[in-house]
Amino acid sequence: MPEAMLDILGQSLHFIGWAFLPALLLPAIILFTGRLIAFSETLISLIDTISIFIGEVVKWFLPLMVLSIVLAVFALSIYGVSSIWWDESAIYLHALGICLGVAPTYLAGQHVKVDIFYDRMKADTKALIEICGFYALMVPVCLAVIWRSQSFVAFAWQSFEGSTNSGGIQGVFILKTALSAMFILVLIQGLSVAMRAAIQLRSKKVLETPNHASFPFIEGNIHKSDPL
Repeated sequence: MPEAMLDILGQSLHFIGWAFLPALLLPAIILFTGRLIAFSETLISLIDTISIFIGEVVKWFLPLMVLSIVLAVFALSIYGVSSIWWDESAIYLHALGICLGVAPTYLAGQHVKVDIFYDRMKADTKALIEICGFYALMVPVCLAVIWRSQSFVAFAWQSFEGSTNSGGIQGVFILKTALSAMFILVLIQGLSVAMRAAIQLRSKKVLETPNHASFPFIEGNIHKSDPL
């Protein structure tokens, strides 16, 4: 890809990122003013639909990863053939599955968490915690990683960084992009959860959750974490 095209793509992504930043204020606007609820409901539906679609695609990465490992083992043990490409394909599938699967996992409430008091709290209290956690923890961490990874990802694309092993997959730049994309997707999904919580607190309206997803602050649909 020509460097000029990469510059245009990078500038476009910068513009989209800066244009998206004001949307992070939507949960606070809903909570304190009660405005933009209809718009937020539409945005929630869009974000959740995208996350579910990504989750449906990513869930096939695991069996593909297992298949690639099995083929690599059989080829080496039976035919004495070793393939760097097959070995690295399992690493790629594993890494992409984690990076792209975090946001759908968060949507479904299946992320790892340790809590003592949360499960005993009322739905409104849980919703308030979701909003506070979004602004106090998720937004700062995600924005910091996204900002600091810009040069990291840009350099990888400029050189189309690939494997240092002969015969390896020439797609290291894709893995580095996926690492940055993970925090973007988590931030967007966190916005959806925070908006849903703000709507519940402001209007006492419980939005229907997507298929195969549950939110811990909605009464009657409480996800309990597995004991560690």
